[in-house]
Amino acid sequence: MADRCAVTTCGRALPDGRPGRVCSRCASRIRARLAELHYQLPLLQASLQHDRSPTTGTIHGGRATSPMPLRADVINLLGPGSNSAVTDPYDETRGDQSGPLPIDTHLKGWAEMTAGHVRLAPAPGIRPGHTWAAWLDAYLPWIVTAPWVAEFHQELAELLARVRAITRTEPQRHLQDAPCPNCDAFALIDEDWQAYVECKACGLLLTHPEYLDHARRVLPALHRTALTILLATRTAQENQAS
Repeated sequence: MADRCAVTTCGRALPDGRPGRVCSRCASRIRARLAELHYQLPLLQASLQHDRSPTTGTIHGGRATSPMPLRADVINLLGPGSNSAVTDPYDETRGDQSGPLPIDTHLKGWAEMTAGHVRLAPAPGIRPGHTWAAWLDAYLPWIVTAPWVAEFHQELAELLARVRAITRTEPQRHLQDAPCPNCDAFALIDEDWQAYVECKACGLLLTHPEYLDHARRVLPALHRTALTILLATRTAQENQAS
């Protein structure tokens, strides 16, 4: 395996003995993007129609205006796409799909590539009520070992950018109260969909249970210190005033 993360915008050194071609941070981003794509689908469905204009007509049988046309960009993302097998998501010659490929076609293509990578037979399928995003998430330990994992990482980012531009949503970043256990900076960020709390100062990754355990250990003492400083400051101000 490579000594550095295969994602070109990352390139972090991989710890000795770590399986796969990407670092844990980039693997976490792949998982987060798959989860977000799943939860963005209802928002895309709600974005199918252009903004409605007021209807016309009367209570005496007047005819309202016809519904606004559906948005082609949303239809492209939600559509079923080609029903044929997809062996290469970058092959522009297959089928008669016009415009950008639907989300389902993108993800099914990567699922088929994953199946080939791990020598699954027969071809992959999903159960009713499940999604290709969930299938790919389940096979992420194998995906991170594939030679095309960096391209998968990039395509998910581009796909999500298109979706967010339509649904007008962006993941929120939440600054955590506890300092980083590695560098003591107050720079721990919990970003929506991410599996880790990340220190933006030193790059440390903590799972959510790890952060909660850390916060339970350090925050009571920090709160007591802050209260002591506040009381001392207030007492000094009162003494100066008297």
